[in-house]
Amino acid sequence: MLDRLPLEIQIKLLFMVPNSNLKLINSHFYILYHDLYYHKIVNVFGEDTINVIIKILPWLKPYIKSLDVFRKEARLIIANRLQLEDVPVIVNDTGYPTHRNPLNCQFIKDSWKYIYSILKNKRLYAEYSDYKIDEPSNYIFNHYVEINRTYLLSYNKICWLAPGTYNLNIALAVKNGQGLGTTKFEVKYQEYNAKGGLVTRSQSFYPPTNINEILPKNQFVSLKIGQFTIPSPSQQTSKYYKQEGNHNNKLHQVEISMEEIGLYLKSGFRVYYIDISQPSMLYNEYDLLYYSVNENDYRYFINILLKNLYKALNYVQNGGLPDDASVQYGRDIYGNGDPFTILKQYDKSFLLEYDSMDMSASSSTSSVSSLQDYTLYDNKKILNYGKFFYLDHFKKRYFKFTTIYQQRQFINRFGDYTIDWKDEGKEDEEKVCHYDEDGLKWRIPILGQL
Repeated sequence: MLDRLPLEIQIKLLFMVPNSNLKLINSHFYILYHDLYYHKIVNVFGEDTINVIIKILPWLKPYIKSLDVFRKEARLIIANRLQLEDVPVIVNDTGYPTHRNPLNCQFIKDSWKYIYSILKNKRLYAEYSDYKIDEPSNYIFNHYVEINRTYLLSYNKICWLAPGTYNLNIALAVKNGQGLGTTKFEVKYQEYNAKGGLVTRSQSFYPPTNINEILPKNQFVSLKIGQFTIPSPSQQTSKYYKQEGNHNNKLHQVEISMEEIGLYLKSGFRVYYIDISQPSMLYNEYDLLYYSVNENDYRYFINILLKNLYKALNYVQNGGLPDDASVQYGRDIYGNGDPFTILKQYDKSFLLEYDSMDMSASSSTSSVSSLQDYTLYDNKKILNYGKFFYLDHFKKRYFKFTTIYQQRQFINRFGDYTIDWKDEGKEDEEKVCHYDEDGLKWRIPILGQL
């Protein structure tokens, strides 16, 4: 009966029901729920972002395809009902797909919720080219930055964010962790004042001074640094955006920086990525300080497909210009980058024959050598990588909350995670804590709700 109501009323009902649970009634509401994410992309990011999505399809589709290891049945509800085809991404000389409607296919039209999460969150993977450190005393790795006896530490990156509230987190592993407490994190953006001049706004964050003692050693840790807000454009700012001819782009150009503020030695930790994520129940409702996983091998935490995707996305959004603060450019360059220009910078180690439980696969650092590697990707190898990354045995996390009260609230709702953490031999079916039982939430950008 509900699906006979006018479409406007059906949409209002979806928003009114907590967590949009109306989507679970039948396939009609399930498809409508996911289709609303397309409209949310346009409303939140602007129409210009659709052109950006088309440009990054050769990197977007392999990532979405890898998610089939845990969401294939749900995705096929949409794909079968809409009779979507799995169309390979073949691009022409201009870098655009040759398919008439490149978005009307499997892994795109049946996955708008996941595409929205990629655009809304940003995961800035660590690369040595982005960090200024005392290079001679450090070892160079391809998927993380090892900080080993350096006094110089500086990092800055430009990214595009929609107005809203975000958590700023850093993923790292600590050996002895000297000097972490004297690191400053800063978020900067510009907006127009009443006189038409550009004004720089900034928000600064500092880890706890005793952070070296708080964090566990030799484990993957996602540490919350702070929370910041990107405001909606003021009337004055919107006016100048329209004058610049980019009123279809609703994003802010934001600079993320990290630097040493003292003369202290930094040593004994590695950085995997800086995570800019939309608010989540764990960090915001329960005031989580950090979570950890008892492993520090980067292959379990650095998703090669997602890393390549964000590299392509940032390059396109930045208009093909460097994504650091050394180059100043305006909003008119948004979306003009050609991701195939940096073809050799993408990693293709996901093309190895990964087995979900076999650690014998070597960590290739080879870059993509031909366009065909991405336009005609190997589905079997992508699914093998998906099984390895999403279905491995690291499903238990340890949570450190800011207060004992928040810890007790979490345990009362989901179960005692400390029991699971101590009993490594316990089967998944016997877990006491039922939060994120499949161990998937921390592996993908936060999905959120309508």
